[in-house]
Amino acid sequence: MPAETSSTEETLIQCYNKGCGQKFDPQTNDTDSCLYHPGPPYFHDAYKIWNCCNKKSTDFGTWLNFPGCTRGKHNGEKPADIVKVAAVKEIRPEKEEEVIVWKGLNKPAERKAEEERKEVPLTIETTPAAQAAIQRFREQQEGKVAEEGLRIGAPCRNNACDKSYSGPESDATPCIHHPGQAIFHEGMKYWSCCEKKTSNFNAFLQQAGCQRGKHQWSANEKVEHVRDDWFSSNGMITINVYCKGALPEDIRVTSDGQMLRLHIVHGFGKKETDLIYDLWGE
Repeated sequence: MPAETSSTEETLIQCYNKGCGQKFDPQTNDTDSCLYHPGPPYFHDAYKIWNCCNKKSTDFGTWLNFPGCTRGKHNGEKPADIVKVAAVKEIRPEKEEEVIVWKGLNKPAERKAEEERKEVPLTIETTPAAQAAIQRFREQQEGKVAEEGLRIGAPCRNNACDKSYSGPESDATPCIHHPGQAIFHEGMKYWSCCEKKTSNFNAFLQQAGCQRGKHQWSANEKVEHVRDDWFSSNGMITINVYCKGALPEDIRVTSDGQMLRLHIVHGFGKKETDLIYDLWGE
């Protein structure tokens, strides 16, 4: 029986229908075996949308996890060139005279090359009410003894390293990380240090580091997801990030005109979050 199970597993084929991601046995591939999205994805404003069922989300991971809307057979044929097809495929069929050609500033050919862009720090302004609230909190904390040293479970700050601090012996373990910055350019995601490019956000996040080094342990809790939203008005884009107890003096905001990067220390100094926004993204 074990030998038969192994043989069956070897015959499984990866399904390439959008939204499926399962492996299937060609011998049992029925007309309702696969739950998938038959329509193409498209991106509008901050939303990621499935054209076939109009399911949408501003969160890329949530959008990818939407279950399919149509049942059919699994598809074992791998696209010849996923990136090239995605670049030229139309969202919906249109007559040639009805196609609108965008000639605005966000046309990819008109963007500055990455080597020409310079990242600069942006000014942080704090309201008097926020300053007063922070001061009150600090006065309440006076006289309290702060815990020194790293807490067990503190994460490594380095990009792509998933190790946590478990004691002094953790310093002897290698840190496999990306020393460069995350780059989002014309639909592609990659690290500047190794430039392994992908159009899939999840695949980008799962890329193993390209360099060995020392861990950079964080004494603060690393919070990857915080609530945010944005709106545009009169040619301006406003991004709201909700972090209670943010400390203005420890916040860093930089931009090169295309990417906006934020490092936020919040929770009155006990938490930190790093965010990246593509200002010209789809």
